[in-house]
Amino acid sequence: MKIYDLPCFDHRKSFNGKATVIEDNGIKKLKSYETIVCKINKNGKLIKLWDGYSATTMRHINSFVKLFDIDGGGKKWWDDLKCINR
Repeated sequence: MKIYDLPCFDHRKSFNGKATVIEDNGIKKLKSYETIVCKINKNGKLIKLWDGYSATTMRHINSFVKLFDIDGGGKKWWDDLKCINR
């Protein structure tokens, strides 16, 4: 298992440890604060695991999809995704 801070791709320098990526057995998970909000499965598909919204967590999600070259980003895109159980 590999855990590291999510790089920030917007105008700020970092997320100050509030967003981390957890990689394990080909699955990549985004942890925003203390919540796993989404994952990328072994086939490269993003799966929504948290049905909430906050502006800061959306910044984390946007950087996560950019880091792994996943199409998407933004509130409307997030709201339109179906949330599944972990």
